[in-house]
Amino acid sequence: MTDLTRLQGAADKLEIIENSATSFCCRDTGDWDRLAACFDPQAPITTSWFKGTAREFAEQSKNMWDGHHPGDTQRHMMGSPRVTLNGNRAICEYYLILYQGRTIDGYEFDLATWSVTLDFYEKQPDEVWRIVKRRMIYDKSRMDARTPGTVPQSYWDGMDLSRYPVPVKYHCYRNEKSSGHAPANMILKGSVGDKEARRDAEAWVKNA
Repeated sequence: MTDLTRLQGAADKLEIIENSATSFCCRDTGDWDRLAACFDPQAPITTSWFKGTAREFAEQSKNMWDGHHPGDTQRHMMGSPRVTLNGNRAICEYYLILYQGRTIDGYEFDLATWSVTLDFYEKQPDEVWRIVKRRMIYDKSRMDARTPGTVPQSYWDGMDLSRYPVPVKYHCYRNEKSSGHAPANMILKGSVGDKEARRDAEAWVKNA
């Protein structure tokens, strides 16, 4: 491998990682046009609350944002990115922690969800790396009163979490409270869907 090849590979990886990070920063700040620009418009995206194209994802993310309580907060924290390159294709895999502040039933909560993201990349005809598919694999979640002691024990005792996958039950509860619908698209760590997503990612890079 020549020095020029190494330099190009490093530049490609940096552009890819920065683009993935930008997509989440834009979700958190409400920069919807820039969020959409991180993806091919028809890129399929699967998250806990959404399944559709990148264009639809940006539109529905805005709608969700507009429906939040004024005191709600949201931050996606991305870590340990790993990029696999092959020609004009790549996979960017990284850990993601979603921190949210939510007002639910008049009480203030802090929630966290841990997941792994697989971003499928292609260098497009304009020489820009864009996400052409995103798969999120969910690991676990938690939910706490923002201020200890402000949520009565009766509220916790009355929560029906039985219909949700145990590792992500609080994430699902929050989603259903926010949208009125239980998540239906979740890929869980160690599941058949997890293995399929990883095989898909391996094939994407291999068949460049």
